[in-house]
Amino acid sequence: MRERVLVLGLGNELFTDEGVGVVASRRIAELDLSDTEVVDGGTLGLGLLPTIEGRDALLILDAVVDSDLPPGSIVVYGGEDLRREARLLYSAHQLGVNEILAAADLAGVTPPELAAVGMVPASVETGYGLTSTAEGALAEMVDAARRVLDGFATRTVARA
Repeated sequence: MRERVLVLGLGNELFTDEGVGVVASRRIAELDLSDTEVVDGGTLGLGLLPTIEGRDALLILDAVVDSDLPPGSIVVYGGEDLRREARLLYSAHQLGVNEILAAADLAGVTPPELAAVGMVPASVETGYGLTSTAEGALAEMVDAARRVLDGFATRTVARA
């Protein structure tokens, strides 16, 4: 049986902080949360639709393009905010998160609960490993993701 909640780490670790979503997802996986599956989605794009299908909730972790915020800043988007935010999820992906969500909507597989936690990268230059700025903000990103996941659990219990 599939887990009810999916945490999807996105990004390309070969471009420094562009891989922050994948790194953060590994930290979430270490928490061993019940009813939660953590997947390294890398840059798979539309190939993720079968992974998303059948979930009650989806949390996306990724880098965020936002020139108004300093590198290392953490942002949280809920459902409709996520769909409106074209900046979310960095441009090195084959497809952006907005396109993946649009395809999930068309296929009828979008989970009812949807959110994203992102970090503004300090660098997306070629190179493996996070910058010290991103590494320093990683715990805050994981904490923000944990709060979103706790909210998913509360809303699901209230619906039941």
